[in-house]
Amino acid sequence: MNRPLIALVAATAVSSAGAAMTLVAVPWFVLHTTGSGAQTGMVAAAEALGLLLSVALAGPLVDRYGARRMSALADLFTAVSVAAIPVVHGTLGLSLPVLMLLSLAIGAGRAPARTAKQVLLPVTGASIARGASAQEAVQRLGDLLGAPAGGVLIALLSPPPVLLLDAATLVAASALVGFFVPKGRSNGTRDQPGYLRELRESAVALRRDRLLLSLCLLCAGTNALGIGLFTVLLPAYGTMVWHDSTIVGLVIAASGAGGLLGSLLFGWLGPRWRRWPTFTACFLLCGPPAFVLVAADLPPALLVAAIGLTALANGPLNPLIAGVKFDRVAPELRGRVFGAISSVALAAMPLGNLLAGVLLDAAGLRTALLVLGGAYLLLTLCPLLFRVWRQLDAPPLVSGPPGPAG
Repeated sequence: MNRPLIALVAATAVSSAGAAMTLVAVPWFVLHTTGSGAQTGMVAAAEALGLLLSVALAGPLVDRYGARRMSALADLFTAVSVAAIPVVHGTLGLSLPVLMLLSLAIGAGRAPARTAKQVLLPVTGASIARGASAQEAVQRLGDLLGAPAGGVLIALLSPPPVLLLDAATLVAASALVGFFVPKGRSNGTRDQPGYLRELRESAVALRRDRLLLSLCLLCAGTNALGIGLFTVLLPAYGTMVWHDSTIVGLVIAASGAGGLLGSLLFGWLGPRWRRWPTFTACFLLCGPPAFVLVAADLPPALLVAAIGLTALANGPLNPLIAGVKFDRVAPELRGRVFGAISSVALAAMPLGNLLAGVLLDAAGLRTALLVLGGAYLLLTLCPLLFRVWRQLDAPPLVSGPPGPAG
């Protein structure tokens, strides 16, 4: 029994479920207490800003102070921020600026915790492919079950107790990592370069590796197009064509369930597969067909089944990319480079929402779906057209003991 891996995977599952519950509970709390849609939007934007800033800036802290320490502290920091919302509201009263500051802190704690948990994988002794697949599967499971669980609990208990429960899940995640995941080699804090220099080192390392840079840019483009589909065009289809929000929810749930099953299958069979053909086929199968299936106006039951089937191909992508990152990034740079990769991959998502909305208004729903689907197809053809992608199957560029996990 690999107890460190079980503890790390369990911490990932618990923190993911708590994060998904918070994603529902905080907006509900704001609406319940203020009745203001504008204030709800401002609070959600503050959390998103905190997440984006921490994704870009927290990587050097993981390398400097150790992944285990940063994972535990980041989860505790987020737990305190979440718990402070109902506590301050019930005692001192909660103004909008304070609520936005706490939401910013919640978002800021998420990224270093997730980055640190990924960096910790080697110290568990598990293979990267299977360990990353397990993490990806429970991450998806937490996202899939946490939001509906939060909705049910809010109906039963009201938002403040649910926020306290969310905080408890994060404390549990911190304890699992702090007590059961071993301490690896640490960089320490002496003779470290300055923080800004560490950030520059991550940018230089990423720029010099053409494969990792290509991965970043491809993920940035596909994430932007995918978020446009699921947050703009699919809800628009539910409103304008189906006149039923339930179908929208079922399609999103089917996508999540398909990705979860795909992650599990990759953890079982994936280590035997070559990376380049697997990566290429999965991107082609999980992305462009989704746009076409929605535009085809299939019967709802058939659409849900088809989306779930194509989403199977999405499951292997993140574990496969994780293996490439561990093969190509030196242990002492993993926190900051992994963070830089995530920040680039997320950076274009707001533009995807904007582009989808502009196309929807200018060209209509089906045209917008086909245009974005065509753009997604062009991006996913890149691994077939450019030789840099063949390096996915190249031997590892780094070796030696795991990176810092103190």
